Amino acid sequence: MMFKKIIKEICEEENIDYSVISKDWVIVLEKNGKTNLITGYKFGINNHALGELLDDKYATFELLSKKNVPIIEHNILYGPSNKNSYAIGSNSIEYVDRLFNKYNKDVVLKINDGTCGANVLHIKDRDELIKEYENLSYKFFSMSLCPYYDIENEYRTVVIGGKCELVYKKTKPIVIGDGKSRVKELLTKFNNEYFKDINDEKLNVILGKDEVFEYDWRFNLAHGSKASMDIDDSLKNKIEQLSEDISKKIGLGFGSIDIIKTTDNKLFVMEINSGVMMENFVKQVPNGYEIAKNIYKKVIKNYNW
Repeated sequence: MMFKKIIKEICEEENIDYSVISKDWVIVLEKNGKTNLITGYKFGINNHALGELLDDKYATFELLSKKNVPIIEHNILYGPSNKNSYAIGSNSIEYVDRLFNKYNKDVVLKINDGTCGANVLHIKDRDELIKEYENLSYKFFSMSLCPYYDIENEYRTVVIGGKCELVYKKTKPIVIGDGKSRVKELLTKFNNEYFKDINDEKLNVILGKDEVFEYDWRFNLAHGSKASMDIDDSLKNKIEQLSEDISKKIGLGFGSIDIIKTTDNKLFVMEINSGVMMENFVKQVPNGYEIAKNIYKKVIKNYNW
C-alpha cells in the first residue's frame, strides 16, 4: 500500500520506530519513549471531538454555517423506524417530499458519514428519491439531502496547522467524440490509470464528432475524475485563503477541504476530511509521491516527540 510505504520511508529518515497493529489498520510510531498513532488515514493532530464532527456532513455544515463560511446546504435525514426524539421531524417521507420541492426537484442524496463518493446520488424523480431514501435508511444510520449545485470544478486543499500546503483541481471524466474513437479510448486518454482496466459495454460505442459523453457526474478521483495542478493563480489564492480561514476558525490541525466553484462563479465548501488520503493524487500528478511525502513528513515532525 502506497500510504504505508510513504510513512515507513519517513520513519526511517526521522529515526522513528514503525510498526502496524490491528490487522494493519493502526500504524504505531515510537521515538524517545513516546508513541503516536495513525488510524486509517487519520493522524493524531486534530482533537478527537473535531475529528468525529468532520466525519458527519450535517454537523460540519452546521459548524461552518455558524462560522459564516460558505458551504453547500445539508439537511439530515433519519429512517422512518428511528423514533428517537432527535430524529422527529427528519424521519419521514413527508419531510423528504418537502425538501425535494424546496430544491426544485433536483437534489443530491448521500450517506451522512460516507467517503469517496460512495452512495452519492443525483436525483430528479420523486419516486426514485423515496425509493433510495427508504433503501439507504435500512442500511445506514443517517443521510444528508442537499440541493444540486451546478459545479464547474471541484478543488481539494490540504491544510497543516492553519497553512494551506496543497491545492489541486478535480476534473470530471467527460470526453468529446471525434467520429472515430470509442468512448473507452477517449476515457483512457483522459485518465489512463483509472480507465485502462475498466470493461463496460457502454464504452465500446463510437462517439459522433463533438458528441459529449459524461462517464460520471461526480468529481471523485475514485470514480474516474482526474487531478491537476493547473489552476489560475487568482482563483488558487482565493481557495487557499478560504481554506486557511476555515482551518483557523475551527482549529483544524491537519485535514483536506473540498471546495466547489459553481458555474455562476461562487465558491462553497463541500466537506472537510479529517483523514488525508492521497493515493490517487500520487498516481496522477507529476512528483505526486514527493508532494504527498513532504506533507505527511511535516505532520509527523509536528508530533510531540
